[in-house]
Amino acid sequence: MANLRLKKSILEIVDNQLKANDPKDTRQSIDYEDDHYISTEWDEWDELVQKGYESFGEHNVTEGLRLWQEAWGIFESIMKQIPETETLYGLMESQDYVYPIDNWLENYEMELGNAGRYGERMTFCQKVLEIFNWQDEDDSCFRCGIGESLFREGKTGEAYEYYENWLTDDPQNVNGINSYSWLLFENGDAEKAYEVVRKVTRGVSCCVDNSILFMHAQRLADYVGRENESKWYQHQLDKFEDSMKKWEMDEDEIFDEFTVPKQIPVVKEKKIYPNDPCPCGSGKKYKQCCGRKGV
Repeated sequence: MANLRLKKSILEIVDNQLKANDPKDTRQSIDYEDDHYISTEWDEWDELVQKGYESFGEHNVTEGLRLWQEAWGIFESIMKQIPETETLYGLMESQDYVYPIDNWLENYEMELGNAGRYGERMTFCQKVLEIFNWQDEDDSCFRCGIGESLFREGKTGEAYEYYENWLTDDPQNVNGINSYSWLLFENGDAEKAYEVVRKVTRGVSCCVDNSILFMHAQRLADYVGRENESKWYQHQLDKFEDSMKKWEMDEDEIFDEFTVPKQIPVVKEKKIYPNDPCPCGSGKKYKQCCGRKGV
């Protein structure tokens, strides 16, 4: 018992000595376990974006666009703080893909067009094209936004010239070809609309990347009275559909025929990037189909 009291006294003396020798630190201590939430510009942007989506869901377009215009101001402020020109998906990766930046930019462009605010739409699209490095990414959504807005404002010749220059530099751009062809058709020039898609689809096979052009070409060929060519396009589309069904069946058979575990070679899975065709065969980009957040 005496030894226990002695041990306790010694511990108290040592503890007091340590406290006496410990210099007073007037700085605020850092609690690394503190999960206090610090709001950032990204969070302010995200809150406005989500409120905007809610407004559009309630068919309050004016309020939705007002909220997104405010969000766009914050977004521009964030981008000005980045020292080097960033790619869109590089920016999203730097934020651990927490924020749906790509979907929001495309939706904002679309809503401006739906609201008939073509001048704002062109300014927005041009700014997006300038902000990011698009060398290895698809900027066609925003290029189409500019071309379509010029057309809607009655600047038909300027719109056609815009598409012609763009497709001269990028002659296989599916979205640009499709958009240009539809505007030509809407303006009463079905023959030229057909030729625009025909020159990039005749003699090639229908696949995920160009299936939308084949569908458009088939309808236009039928419209302008090219019966044989319409049948050829339909045949290509049927073959494409059959190949997609076979692909889906083969995938199912992997599980249906599975009985006992077998040792198979390990093959590194091919990475699917946001702008790649979705492997489900929908014809959409991966980011707009199975790659969407929450799918």
